[in-house]
Amino acid sequence: MSKHKDSSERRGSKKKPKNDGACEVTKGRVRAHFLDGETGPWAKKLAAGSSAAKTAAEAPTADEQSVQPAHRLGPDYSAPSSIDIVADPVLHAIATRRSISKLDPETPNDSDLRELIHAVSSVADHKGLKPWRFIIIRGDDRIRLGAALDEAGGVQRKSGEINEKPLRAELLLALIAAPRDNPKVPEWEQHATAAGAGHLLELALWQAGWGVMWRSGNLTNEPAVRRLHRLKDKELLMGWLYIGAVPDRYRQRMANSTRPLPEPEQFLDTL
Repeated sequence: MSKHKDSSERRGSKKKPKNDGACEVTKGRVRAHFLDGETGPWAKKLAAGSSAAKTAAEAPTADEQSVQPAHRLGPDYSAPSSIDIVADPVLHAIATRRSISKLDPETPNDSDLRELIHAVSSVADHKGLKPWRFIIIRGDDRIRLGAALDEAGGVQRKSGEINEKPLRAELLLALIAAPRDNPKVPEWEQHATAAGAGHLLELALWQAGWGVMWRSGNLTNEPAVRRLHRLKDKELLMGWLYIGAVPDRYRQRMANSTRPLPEPEQFLDTL
């Protein structure tokens, strides 16, 4: 039994928007158009057509309109949605992504990484500065990272002992924010772009069948760690993507997972 309560229990008596037959028909049509390669504006056109098909009896009367506040508070969820997360592979990857803490040893090769990073370079990027880069860490380079973390943390180990934390995956990718000088793009915005590139790469790896865990910590930008990654003064190490194959036990657990996504109302509002 899942330890999470059903989302409807958490909201108490709060009602969901009406999900009538017209909404289901719209979703079916959107799914068909998606599979036929028709995406984007089609969803809006179909949603608009579904809304126009409602009978006049469903529209509010003049008396009902008169009691509506002049300024409506909050989003309006009354129109049916044309979005189908299951039918859209991108949305499905976003909704099902999970951080995998324990990974099997198989990893994508460097050519695979190149192609995936090529794809995620479409990240929203003001002025196209590309203020980010990745460093591949494999093999004994992970031991060097462990030694740098020990130095940064003042850890003294016995002879022959090593910091095994970087060995939790066969492949690590260090994500580095590398801001460029531009009077119209502040540094914080370039950091946001770099983080966006990292998260897009997580999604791309997940969609390609790989597990990922984004790790960081208080020692990430300590001098010893920065020296190992050859960072410039303005660069910021944003952590490491630990990458590997998803163990079968995790796949089975995810297949039977009942963990709900958070309610979107907490993230969405109007002025």
